[in-house]
Amino acid sequence: MIDLPHPPRWLRRAPLVRERLRRFAKRHAPRGPVTRTVEGLAWRLAPADNKVDFDIWYKERLDEAAERAFLARHLKAGDVFVDIGANIGLYPVTLLAAIPGLKAVTFEPLERLRRRQLDNLALNGLLERVSIRAEAVGPTGRLTLHESRNAGRSSLLPFEGGEAGPSVEVRPLSELLDEAPAAIKIDVEGFEDKALLPYFEETAADRWPRAVVIETLHRAVWDRDCLQELFQRGYELMEQTDENALIARRSN
Repeated sequence: MIDLPHPPRWLRRAPLVRERLRRFAKRHAPRGPVTRTVEGLAWRLAPADNKVDFDIWYKERLDEAAERAFLARHLKAGDVFVDIGANIGLYPVTLLAAIPGLKAVTFEPLERLRRRQLDNLALNGLLERVSIRAEAVGPTGRLTLHESRNAGRSSLLPFEGGEAGPSVEVRPLSELLDEAPAAIKIDVEGFEDKALLPYFEETAADRWPRAVVIETLHRAVWDRDCLQELFQRGYELMEQTDENALIARRSN
């Protein structure tokens, strides 16, 4: 697969041409796979298929640095990090690379993203420390995964512009984890309340994570407010980024 050359970074950031260059790159992005080394880590990408892939390929940097740094501060060797909606593995790859001895469990029901996640972990020699699960997290059963042109926008909830995709197995997080998570990142396009909150109802407090990063872009479609319910359980908001809330458990 031929990888297109990029304009220099200074030109890509120039206000007068930045958006035009990005739109041009979007139209001509390779379907993949292409391999890039970014921030010292290897990535196998399909930039035309997925925003996360495109951003790594085009920007030549890794997004959500504040979120990943926050989680790293709450993790250590021997801990288990859980990623619900792991996409191509941005969080597990970077955190496992940064923290020797850390383990991870990831959930990604969309097969092509899960294959890319596996490739990215393998390229960086991290695969043995991860359990990659195909289930979606939520109430027991099967649900339709709705897809869009941006693979990372896939959701168990219907959305404008989405198309019905495969039926996927769904199981509660409490049934899917053998070890208690030290930290959780969750990004499931509006399904966060149904995937995350039952875990706190079904497990003892000593199995609750020290830190949570939760996407809040689709907070309006939650039936239950994840943030308020976590605050009631002893968590506090440490930081709010454009897309995510960074939450830590208060010390006793």
